[in-house]
Amino acid sequence: MQRRQFAASLIAVPSLGLGAAAPAHALGEGDAAAGVRAALERGANVAVSALGRTDGFLGNPKVRIELPGFLKDAGKLLKSTGQGKRVDELITVMNRAAEAAVPAAKALLVGAVKSMSVDDALKIVRGGDTSVAEFFSARTRQPIAQKFLSIVARATE
Repeated sequence: MQRRQFAASLIAVPSLGLGAAAPAHALGEGDAAAGVRAALERGANVAVSALGRTDGFLGNPKVRIELPGFLKDAGKLLKSTGQGKRVDELITVMNRAAEAAVPAAKALLVGAVKSMSVDDALKIVRGGDTSVAEFFSARTRQPIAQKFLSIVARATE
């Protein structure tokens, strides 16, 4: 399904209460922006609920956090010397820290969606596969990093 068709179909979903009686092609840009906002807010809430719980990261191979770069090589070396349990503990702590930090992002993500302009919504609908990620990154990267740093630091001490 094309991105524009998908966005138009979101707007026409009655459960979102976004003017479902009008055909998708008759909706204005404001209606389209409202549909994008509703979809992104719902997606943010679902993502926070899924990731911000026990095993949200650790139990999901698609988002599980592994040791980065040279630490991965060090982890292999440590495992070969019988220290595998410590490596596994570090991976578990990193993932638990991420799970604990994610709920702090909810207000920032929802706030970014609520402040979205019609132009922002159009850029997302007309943009490429990374347009949503680019929108959230531009609006939330800095404040989320600040919030997460203290939570992750406490969890990994």
